[in-house]
Amino acid sequence: MAQDSRTQERQESVEAAKTAFLTDKMGLSSEQSQKFWPLYNEYEAKRRTLIRGYRSGYRQDVDALSDQEAKSRIDHMFITKDKELELEKDYAGRYLKVISYKQLIKLYRGEREFTKMLLKRLDDKRANN
Repeated sequence: MAQDSRTQERQESVEAAKTAFLTDKMGLSSEQSQKFWPLYNEYEAKRRTLIRGYRSGYRQDVDALSDQEAKSRIDHMFITKDKELELEKDYAGRYLKVISYKQLIKLYRGEREFTKMLLKRLDDKRANN
């Protein structure tokens, strides 16, 4: 139970840092932030659900798969990626009602930068332990 609490606290801390990082990178006004972040959080929740649904049934050893099972998994992966792209296109349109095209580009760049920064910190932390 305590582990779950720490994990949730860590996740909330990362999400808050991501929000602050992206808000700064995008140069969002307070009015834009009020409209943008609920949309973004909705998108992220739908995206996580989509990806979790794909990954949930595929924990077994790849070497144990038949060729047909492997093909099916690959087909399902591409279907999921198509759905993820459609979701992203839909939300890009929604975002553009609140932010500019330049801010949208900064969002996508900022997401990549934030992920790289997190991975670097994890690597640094592992190296120090």
